Amino acid sequence: MLKQLRISLIRQIIEWNEKWVFSRRLMKFYAKEMPQKVQRVMDVGANLGQTIDEYLKVNPSCEIIAFEPNPTLFANLQKRYQGKSNVVLEPLGISNEIGTKTFYENIFHSTSSFEPLDQESEYLQKKAKVLGVTPDQIIKASYPVEITTLAHYINHRVMGDIDVLKIDTEGHELACLHGLFSEPLLHPIEFIQLEVHNDDMYLNSHSFEEITEILEANGYGLAGKIKHGFGDFYDAVFRKKS
Repeated sequence: MLKQLRISLIRQIIEWNEKWVFSRRLMKFYAKEMPQKVQRVMDVGANLGQTIDEYLKVNPSCEIIAFEPNPTLFANLQKRYQGKSNVVLEPLGISNEIGTKTFYENIFHSTSSFEPLDQESEYLQKKAKVLGVTPDQIIKASYPVEITTLAHYINHRVMGDIDVLKIDTEGHELACLHGLFSEPLLHPIEFIQLEVHNDDMYLNSHSFEEITEILEANGYGLAGKIKHGFGDFYDAVFRKKS
């Protein structure tokens, strides 16, 4: 019981910080870099709907396509945005291929991922200690989910240009980008935003240099870095070069 209360309290602190510190910084950045009203957003890793809420504040009629493979979180999103025809919810995972992939559901839902944890990671050891669990208790369930690539989805399901593509997949961002650029896109994307961690929590960790390399090779340049309220991580925003 005490363990659950501890995890719940830490989660609430982080969610408050993300809403009142990070999101404000991010929206201030976009207000400066994208003065026109946002029309279409793709949200990969919708979680509780934080990104959806922020863009609906900016433009209530904005089309938002959100992906969330966690079935519990997806059900919550369906209830929350029921009746909003401009919010399209997909219970899919995004990766570098089409098929199924094992999803590792974390006791801390915002850090669930398709990437297995490195049980020898010092960062994981510290995180487990803060949460009051052992490292092997971080993952509470694993199960297969349907996955697709961004290129396939955009070319078959999206009807127009995309202002912002946000990818927050907890260590799986590079695979998402490989899937995004696996075929020519029918609709251009102006901004690509990714969460960047400087830790070794996942077995298949990738560097920011690898992220930058694939984006630059496809015509994007770094437009800004928005730090989260605490911790050694930030969101990097890349913009399509004119």
